[in-house]
Amino acid sequence: MPDARLLAGAITVLGASAAGLGVPAATPRPPEVTQTPTFDAPPHTLPEALRRWLDTAHHGLIQRAETACFVASGRLRVGRSPWLPVAYRTVHELGHSFAADITATWYGRPVLRAQDGFVDRRGVAAVRGEVTVGPGLDQSAVSFLWSEAILIPASWTLPGVTFKQIEADHVLVQVRSDADVAGPLSAHLRFDAETGLPRSFSVPWRARGSEGVDGAPWSVEYLDWSPAERGLAPTQSIVQWGDERRPWLRLRLQPPVLNVPVTDQLHQIRTLLESGEQG
Repeated sequence: MPDARLLAGAITVLGASAAGLGVPAATPRPPEVTQTPTFDAPPHTLPEALRRWLDTAHHGLIQRAETACFVASGRLRVGRSPWLPVAYRTVHELGHSFAADITATWYGRPVLRAQDGFVDRRGVAAVRGEVTVGPGLDQSAVSFLWSEAILIPASWTLPGVTFKQIEADHVLVQVRSDADVAGPLSAHLRFDAETGLPRSFSVPWRARGSEGVDGAPWSVEYLDWSPAERGLAPTQSIVQWGDERRPWLRLRLQPPVLNVPVTDQLHQIRTLLESGEQG
């Protein structure tokens, strides 16, 4: 997910007419999947909070999945800018890599595209043709990757991912630095005590910018869980830096689609990464 500061060029592009910013962006169409889903029973090692989530939202079963796609529309702000309407899509090779695409719109028409991703343990972002790489993007991409992947129960059983229940409504999520999946990570999942569904994913520090020197706490809220094809899924998310008074991204989410093709999108991210590393 591109840092809001990397999208500052959108102000120049979209600032000509505030009226155009009031037209919502269209939600991208999710890919169609014809594969018949298969399911597994959860491992006995899952903490109680995850088991309750699985029972409530997924009928107590884990759908087998290696990839996933999220699509949404929403609003993004840069600093004190007006909210910018955006269309949003990410694809994941679960726990390993992702490719994200955010398109800002004006009167509903795309005017600015930002891409970012994480492949081969490296993060990259591209806005208006300017490609950025660096240790800060490597670190911040891991936090973002897991903030979405954690919504797919198949990611819970990947090697190197561990959970520790701190309280009835609080689980610590950890990924070792030497794990086969994206890491390291130490994050907090907090749950609604009444429903048992997750309400937030947070990390105590996430890099802000490419150098990895500046950073702050960072969180994603999951709101309005509603019926989906095979259970429940959040229909809204709110993303916020801990040192800011307001969120910088609000999304209206479609249910994630599992086992989708991701090769082309991840290839684009690798191409951007190579371009950024070559300067």
